[in-house]
Amino acid sequence: GPRGSITRDSHFELLFQCKYSGISVEAIVMEVNNVPPPVPVAAAGPLRVVLQLGNGQCYSKGCVEEAVAYTSFYGPADYPLTKVLREPVYVEVSILERSDPNIVLNLEHCWATSTPNPQSVPQWDLLVDG
Repeated sequence: GPRGSITRDSHFELLFQCKYSGISVEAIVMEVNNVPPPVPVAAAGPLRVVLQLGNGQCYSKGCVEEAVAYTSFYGPADYPLTKVLREPVYVEVSILERSDPNIVLNLEHCWATSTPNPQSVPQWDLLVDG
């Protein structure tokens, strides 16, 4: 994100410069102290993640499916959906009702299964390296 990434290991740079004198020998003494990581901030608050499937249906001549894919979505009465393999699936995922504006949603790997169990097989990739 624009504010950087969160990692387990912190990054620290120590910049220094050495100068050598042609007439004497100088010694440098340096001590590096470990700084404890900052305490994580946690607070309760609302967070709702919503996943919707765009129907991507064109009803007029010359319509481009990708252009209208997210203008309307399948409703509860449309499920379960049947899709042909390799037919595009338009997925929109969003965070709603969050109290912290710094929370960012990052999807890396999304897949579909034929059962409610996410580990069941077969699995069909919807998003890889998002």
